Amino acid sequence: MGKATLLENAYYKWLKEELIFSDIEDGYVSISSPFVDTNFDNINLYAKFLNEDNIEVSDFGYTIFNLEEAGVHLDKRSKVAWRIYNTALADFGITREGDSLLIRTSLDNFAIAKNRLIQAIMRINDISYLSKGNVKEAFNDLIESFLIKEKVLYTPNVEIPNENGASSHFDFSIPSRTGVERLIKTSARPNDPNYAKVFNYDVKATAPSRNAKFIYVLNNVTHKTTINQNIVGTALSGLKPNLAEVARFSEIEKDNTLLVNS
Repeated sequence: MGKATLLENAYYKWLKEELIFSDIEDGYVSISSPFVDTNFDNINLYAKFLNEDNIEVSDFGYTIFNLEEAGVHLDKRSKVAWRIYNTALADFGITREGDSLLIRTSLDNFAIAKNRLIQAIMRINDISYLSKGNVKEAFNDLIESFLIKEKVLYTPNVEIPNENGASSHFDFSIPSRTGVERLIKTSARPNDPNYAKVFNYDVKATAPSRNAKFIYVLNNVTHKTTINQNIVGTALSGLKPNLAEVARFSEIEKDNTLLVNS
């Protein structure tokens, strides 16, 4: 059995074991994910068949509720929070109805839709972390400004379908003259295990079909935080050293060769 197959099998095993589906009232199915919210509770989604072929997946309003409980109110007066919130909805194709974040999809695209909603919730949860530090600019905005200043060609918000019917989302793709693409995932909360897990499994799911180097960029600029080495270990677990790297943004600001060279 090849190493690529071993990684794929490990990825599918993780997906099967870590997602718990339960029938609840009114025809809904509760989906417990391995990722945690701002209260360190598992992020739960709720799915319901609209008809034989179409499904609605929702957070039942818990994401907005948790932010408001933390004193964060989403309105245009909070420019950074409002921008992160609306960008997340647009990037992942999420609709807000009342306080619920939801996505409607076909049964065939359910896995993709579920992943999109989870990643949108994680991105919106960043608002609570950034607000505590009175941050004036979103982390991805900082990276984008840096790439523009350095005249690095890039594509934002790349979604790559996987063989298991799901998809992986990367914040930036940077082409290379050698053909080895840079696929970048960022974390505004550098010590959040959620993003480290997602990076690790997205690399394992994407690497077999993509000629790329994967880079996990941590925010150590807007918050002067010591990076927990367990986070680095989680992000790179089971990955070859030449396949993926973890980098602090301050390091990239000093030397961008990790992004533009092979």
